[in-house]
Amino acid sequence: MKKIMVVILVLGIIGIGSYFLFSGDEGFDITVKNQTNIEISGLYLTYHKISTDIEIPSISSHKEFKFNVTPTPTEDFGENTMELYYKDHKGQIHTEYVFGYFEKGYYGKATITLKSVDENGKIQIEVDEKLFD
Repeated sequence: MKKIMVVILVLGIIGIGSYFLFSGDEGFDITVKNQTNIEISGLYLTYHKISTDIEIPSISSHKEFKFNVTPTPTEDFGENTMELYYKDHKGQIHTEYVFGYFEKGYYGKATITLKSVDENGKIQIEVDEKLFD
């Protein structure tokens, strides 16, 4: 009887541990850091076959915003890219790759750092990404 209880306890611990270990492996964890001296707004994240582009809320100077993007099973796509885009003061669209390549089932994390903004509203952006399949 004690052996059965020990086996059940061990299996329970393994099950709970596995859940917490692998539960974070879904979608893409994105962090946007604003290292500029101004509030940044008007940023969007997109990928092929997304139903609606993701609007990133305004980020105050020297603050950050974290979120998760998990493509839904109904979004039918193969090879894909994820991009950040915005318009400068002249209305010109600028695009930066967040993930240059991913497929269904991939997951990862990216840190997008907004370094500076010039007089035309063009943002110097640095992206650090890690992708897993």
